Amino acid sequence: MNSTYLVRPATVGDLPQIVQAHIAAFPGFFLTLMGPRFLRLLYQGFMSHPSGICLVACPVHKPSEVQGFVAGTLAPQGFFRQLLQSQWQKFLLASLWPLLRHPGLVLVKLWSALFYRGETLPDQPHSALLSSLGVCPSMQGTGLGRQLVLEFLKHAKVAGAPSVYLTTDQAGNDKANRFYTGLGFQPAGSCKRPGNRILNRYFIELTS
Repeated sequence: MNSTYLVRPATVGDLPQIVQAHIAAFPGFFLTLMGPRFLRLLYQGFMSHPSGICLVACPVHKPSEVQGFVAGTLAPQGFFRQLLQSQWQKFLLASLWPLLRHPGLVLVKLWSALFYRGETLPDQPHSALLSSLGVCPSMQGTGLGRQLVLEFLKHAKVAGAPSVYLTTDQAGNDKANRFYTGLGFQPAGSCKRPGNRILNRYFIELTS
C-alpha cells in the first residue's frame, strides 16, 4: 500500500477535483459526456446519501489535493431511485446541453437511468456497490487504485455490508478486469446495457 498517500472521506470541497479526476480517467465515456455539472450532482449524491461511500486519495503532505477517488453505496437498489427523485430538476437542467449535443445517446441513457437499480446480484441482495473508481492519469500504475478499493471494502465491511460487487466493461477492458480479479473479486456473470454494451459482474465476500 502506498504510504505516501492517505485515503479519507470526501467533502463538498473536493467535488471540483473529483469531477476533473473522473473526466481525466474516463475520456469519451457517457458520464464524462454529460459534463461537470452532471458529475458534480452524482458525486455529491454519494457524499450526502446515508448509504453512500465516497473516498478520495491525497498526498500525505497535501491532504486537499485529490489524486483519485472511489464511490459507491450500501443500498444500490434505493440509492439511484432516491437520488433521481430528490434531485430530478437539477439533473434535468444539467442534461440539457449534453442532450442538445448528443440527443440520441443521451435520451437512451437517461431513459435507462430511470430504471437503473445498480445491477444487483440476485443471490447477493444486501451487497454494497462499488460504482466508480478513478485515478488521475499521472498516478495510474502506482497502486493508488488498489489502495482506494481496499479502503472502500474496509468502509463497507464496517458499515455491515456482507459483500461488495461491481460491474466493468467486458470488451477491450482486460486491464480493469485483471485489476479486480487480482484484488480477490470473483466473476459473477454479466449483464447487458443499452447500445449492446456488455458488463462483467464481480463480487467479493467481506464476512470471512
